[in-house]
Amino acid sequence: MSHTHLPVSEADEFKHWVEYAAVYTTNIKPGPFNWVNWFMSYLNFQIEHHLFPGMPQFRHPIVSPRVKALFAKHGLKYDERSWIPCMRDTWMNLKSVGETVGKGKKA
Repeated sequence: MSHTHLPVSEADEFKHWVEYAAVYTTNIKPGPFNWVNWFMSYLNFQIEHHLFPGMPQFRHPIVSPRVKALFAKHGLKYDERSWIPCMRDTWMNLKSVGETVGKGKKA
């Protein structure tokens, strides 16, 4: 849900890892009672996960405000969405990709 609906980089396109995490990753908001944190085992913080892959996942919400501030300081988008829109975007992307598979082939 944090990757599939976003664009991918071009073969000759260079982005440093912080920029790559900003452009190609989405965070999913914790939701009421932080249920998304529990449900996704804190991997709803994909930006932080990509920036700090060795950090224990339960610490991602702690560093998230600092990452957000860093992105704002450098003009990078901190993409954070609610669970339902992310799920919808993921399913729509899967549908779109699925429709392209097998085009032009006879059954």
